[in-house]
Parts: sequence; C-alpha cells; structure tokens
Amino acid sequence: YADSQTDITILINALHSTGNAFCLNAAERLVASRASKIEYDLHLRKADLGVSDAEIIAHAIRKISLNNGPALRSFSMSYNPELTDTGVVALALAFPSTVTELGLVECEIGDKGGAALLHWCKKATELRMICVEGNNFSSGILNGFTAMAQERPKLIVVV
Repeated sequence: YADSQTDITILINALHSTGNAFCLNAAERLVASRASKIEYDLHLRKADLGVSDAEIIAHAIRKISLNNGPALRSFSMSYNPELTDTGVVALALAFPSTVTELGLVECEIGDKGGAALLHWCKKATELRMICVEGNNFSSGILNGFTAMAQERPKLIVVV
C-alpha cells in the first residue's frame, strides 16, 4: 500500500523545482486538493515550459505511477512550443495508462514525439481524448493518429 500524500508530494516538489510560476500554482492546487485523492489532473497550458521542465515533470509522473500512487487522469501542456520532440518523448515514456485526456496542442512536436505518443496510446486503454493539433507531424504520423481514431471509435482524436 502506497501513501498517496507522499506520492503526490513527488510531483509537488518537482513542480516547485522548476521555479516556473505556472508550475508553482499547479503545485498549490495539488496541495489543496490532495486530502483523499486517488487520482489527479495536471494542466500547464501556456506556461512557458521547455524540455528540462518536461523531463522533471515526466520523472515525477513515472515515479508516482511506479509507486502505485494516485492515477493521472487529465494532462495538458498545450501551447508550450519549447517542449519539442525531446520533451514530449520524455512525457510519453512516463504517462501511465490511466490518462483519459491528453492535450499537447502547438508544442512544436515532430515525428519523433508523434511516434512516441502513438506508441503510448496503444497501451492507454483509458484514453478518451487526445488533442495534438498545430504540431509538425508528417503525413505518416497524421495517418497513424487517423488510423487510431478509426480503430477506437470511443476515442476523440484532434490532429
């Protein structure tokens, strides 16, 4: 049995370590809401985040998941163009299968990040919506997202 307070503290500390004002606010929201949380959401839209921030947050998400901590449900880092492929690959490798909504709109993601997201989506059985429009995907990656939408009729895919 994992102590959910300790587990979510991993993410709270990671958010604080970025020094980013949006991350600090998100950390405070997690502190305020964690009393009996078995799941959590993390929304950091238009937060001026880059690769190193994504890697810090990805590490915390992975650690919480490995400790059977609270389940990540909704995640968005949309409108953070400095994330790029490197940041998104780090996040995709960390996302647990519990995510139901994912937003990475206009994050300067190319095929490397797109392929990592498609690979993760295959394991993400709870995923109901993914929004990744405004990125730099080739037609091959776009076709991958389109095919996934056709294979999973309950999944909303916005590319």
